[in-house]
Amino acid sequence: MKAIVVLLCAVLGVVLAQLPPDEKAFLKNVHDSCQANPATYADESKLKKLSQYIDDRVVGTHMLCMSQKAGLQKSNGDLDIGVIKQKIALVTADKSKVDGLVKTCAVVNGGPEKTANLLWLCFVKNNIDYLHRLQ
Repeated sequence: MKAIVVLLCAVLGVVLAQLPPDEKAFLKNVHDSCQANPATYADESKLKKLSQYIDDRVVGTHMLCMSQKAGLQKSNGDLDIGVIKQKIALVTADKSKVDGLVKTCAVVNGGPEKTANLLWLCFVKNNIDYLHRLQ
């Protein structure tokens, strides 16, 4: 009986930590908007392999666009820690881990573009499911 309760809690935690459909649609719209602008367009194949293109200027411009439109970075490129925390909490079942994940991922490194690349990559590497899946 105890094992069933533990299993149900684990399943419930996974379900509760999923990106809500409206937020997923919002992120898709953000992505589509950044892709529609020639100044922030990036090849989808590079975006799917972000870790290989961390220093790519075009990818960085796109990811900064994504970060700014999602509210993770301000118009001047600074990280918005409050919004980052809110978005991580949205998809993290164990709320006690949110502050640690924010400290891990919300790190300025280089300019705003590289910071954006590293922020999104950190989300992926730490199973922070605040992203839409590229098809």
